[in-house]
Amino acid sequence: MEEIAQNIFIEQSYPGVVSSVLRLRHGLLMIDSPFLADDRQSWQQKLVNLGGGVSRLLVLLDSHMDRLLGVPLSELPILAHENVLQIIAGLPTPSRTLEKLSGSESDPYEMPQNGRGVLPNMTYSHQLRLYWDDQPVIVTHQPGGHSAGSWVRYDAQSVIFVGDSVVVNQPPFLACCDLDRWIDELTWLSSDYFRGYQVVSGRDGPVTQKSVVKMIEFLTMIKGVVTELKSLENWSEEVDRRVPEILRKFDFDGDKAEQNYNRLAWGLSKLLERMAARQDETEGELYAG
Repeated sequence: MEEIAQNIFIEQSYPGVVSSVLRLRHGLLMIDSPFLADDRQSWQQKLVNLGGGVSRLLVLLDSHMDRLLGVPLSELPILAHENVLQIIAGLPTPSRTLEKLSGSESDPYEMPQNGRGVLPNMTYSHQLRLYWDDQPVIVTHQPGGHSAGSWVRYDAQSVIFVGDSVVVNQPPFLACCDLDRWIDELTWLSSDYFRGYQVVSGRDGPVTQKSVVKMIEFLTMIKGVVTELKSLENWSEEVDRRVPEILRKFDFDGDKAEQNYNRLAWGLSKLLERMAARQDETEGELYAG
């Protein structure tokens, strides 16, 4: 466990998401948790060793499977954006086992049978302020990268946790995104408002403002690709052709090639399907009117 600021710790040794904790006067505020049972036990022991106040709260930064599966089987309060509940309610019958659902392989709409009962018991709509110390921890809804996405900000230590909104040397998850809002959110994140802040990615830990700017540039490029592809009659074949070209923009180990290809191809396809469905609905409404 690494202390990145006073009483703020992150753990990057487990597969899946980065697990974080803020040790506040009132208790421990946890941000995501390891999804494998053994790792979760190890993480819980590290939290015990931290001490802190009596209260505990776990914040989920979106509804990705390795976040939902990281929820401990206890009475621990769980906070997430209200859209998480809608997404969980719409999950299809699971088709893969827990062991295969690593952070890089799992898709956002697939849940193992033994995980379907996991539900946040606290939700918010736009913003929540948690007064557990002299200054509040602020949880905000940031739906650019994911409709249920949250950022956690602690201005007292100039730290912000942005989940999957920023990733480094791997393709982002595109299936649930709103590209325009995502770019707007990251433009805000790269502004003077957050000068001097530590930005913590849910996949890569602390990242630089340069990484945020690169993410904006990548998403802007993806926006152009999507605009081009959605004008084609058969865009699925073109997705398969374009993905290797896009992946050359990242520097990752060769053993990640297949998994990153699948993530990007699947995400692009789902994004295009959603856009096509939305266009059909709009045209249907105009015709009916």
